[in-house]
Amino acid sequence: MAQKDARTIQAELAQPFAPEDLEWRLQRTFEARGQMSGIAVPFVTNRAIMNRLDAVVGPENWYNDFKPWHSAGKKEAQLCGIAIYFEERKEWITKWDGAEDSDVEPIKGGLSDSMKRAAVQWGIGRILYDMDVVFVDVEQRGKSWVIKKNQRAKMDKAYTDLLKALHLEAAPPGSVQSLLKDNSPEDAPQPVKTPTPTAIPSRDIPPEKTPEPAYAYMVTDMKIQKGISSTNTQVKIKNTEGREVIAFVQGEHPELKPGTLLSEVRLLTRQQDTVVYYILASYQLAEQPPQAA
Repeated sequence: MAQKDARTIQAELAQPFAPEDLEWRLQRTFEARGQMSGIAVPFVTNRAIMNRLDAVVGPENWYNDFKPWHSAGKKEAQLCGIAIYFEERKEWITKWDGAEDSDVEPIKGGLSDSMKRAAVQWGIGRILYDMDVVFVDVEQRGKSWVIKKNQRAKMDKAYTDLLKALHLEAAPPGSVQSLLKDNSPEDAPQPVKTPTPTAIPSRDIPPEKTPEPAYAYMVTDMKIQKGISSTNTQVKIKNTEGREVIAFVQGEHPELKPGTLLSEVRLLTRQQDTVVYYILASYQLAEQPPQAA
């Protein structure tokens, strides 16, 4: 991919999405004159965000990182950082934002929402914050209310009217929609964008094809998470190039304390809906550094 300066990257990331590539969510409902109506808001999915980053900077030149964020007296939250490599500066720049855990599937919801907010820090989908209120007709489906299908044209027109008023042109349609309709199994491994091809493998690679130094990763942080029916160990590991990721290991692994060196590391990626996370499938304890006297 041709090198781009920061201004070009900023402009391309911020380019409005085509209306076909947006999804709409019913923000709230209300009753007026005996009929139920609603307010709809557009949003960009995480897959659309990934696709935009791939197209603008290349899949090898960006990655995301997640950190838990605890606040006394409030819900736990997740922080997401999206890092982009800028060739002209020879460095990675990361922008962060966060979101509280959601009421339904809390952690996954917090991860997903925090990534969307971090993307806005880079200008992706930021134009949607300028949308006026869009009132829509709704219908009841089970115990919930949903937007009527015949309201799509109305919502798209509200969005395109905004672009016209701001003298902006949308990206070509279809570049994201194919990803939004992906029919692959939810638990199938998905490619993960990493800073270098060897930083974190996106698939299993036979050991003979990936020669490692005396150690591949160092544990920088560890936390054991005990649930009602299972226990996991969450570790933050850093490779020899300084790239850190958070991974999960099933069960308790007290040996993975900070400072521990690991070799023969096998990292797998998993995706649940729009959230990508890492599994530390196997590892060996490498020769540990001598303790200072």
